[in-house]
Amino acid sequence: MTTSPKVPTIAFANLKGGVGKSTITLQTAYYLSQKIGFADDKKLLVVDFDPQGNTSTRMLQRTDIEDAGGTRSYQLFNETLDTIKPVLTPCGADLIYATQNDTVLDDIELLSMDVFVNPMEHLTRLAESGKYAAILIDCPPSRSRKLIAALACATDIIVPVEVSGFAKDALTGIMKSIETAEQVNPDVRLTGVIINKFASRSHRHVHEKNLLKEALGDLLFEQTLSFRTPLDEANSLAIPIWSMGKGSARAAAAEIKAVCEEIIRRTGLKMNKPVPPKKKSVRKAKS
Repeated sequence: MTTSPKVPTIAFANLKGGVGKSTITLQTAYYLSQKIGFADDKKLLVVDFDPQGNTSTRMLQRTDIEDAGGTRSYQLFNETLDTIKPVLTPCGADLIYATQNDTVLDDIELLSMDVFVNPMEHLTRLAESGKYAAILIDCPPSRSRKLIAALACATDIIVPVEVSGFAKDALTGIMKSIETAEQVNPDVRLTGVIINKFASRSHRHVHEKNLLKEALGDLLFEQTLSFRTPLDEANSLAIPIWSMGKGSARAAAAEIKAVCEEIIRRTGLKMNKPVPPKKKSVRKAKS
């Protein structure tokens, strides 16, 4: 049986779309690659399993990436793949990419269920090459072969959620997918849940957060991410949130930084700079 990669391989997953998987993947990639860096001069690899291709187009800073060269995500499902060539992105991370509205990646669902073990074989090879300190995976927003494949590659699964009555339902669905992935990768684990688009002044949001805390305990991230327009703007511009100067962008950058530091602590990533010990959530500022 193939073992899980020997470097932290972090899948951002939720069966529900629009909860911030690509946003958190993208900003985490920026933070790890540009803001802090890895020990021993190792690199970050990002793998985009979402056929929408949003993480890929933002990381490559252009919409038309058909001619980007290198290896595309759908190729990881091939049983034989002699050479894997991630493409280098402007932020310094390597990328195995999906094109915008990637129909070839979408059509993986038409193949036998057996294909979902192939990406694990190929990414294990990359993980064991010694080149990478971490792998981030942006997952598709549905229960599918692509999702199971992504989870089977992972050591750590982080679930972004919005505080709503459907948050627990989404977690139940992810847990079922994790159970399937565990059949080929028994080391995969749910590492944490991040609340996104949180409004600290909303009594309903606070109530739902407390319910999630009761249900999840320490699995719930201490830091929440507020709904802030500058974060959407930064993603649209394909830039790190901290490169924007406005006041609410600084507040969003502080929250992203706190979430990334919590990811580092929870997954054991080896960075160039020591990450401060756990602290209270960043104080919420008005957007």
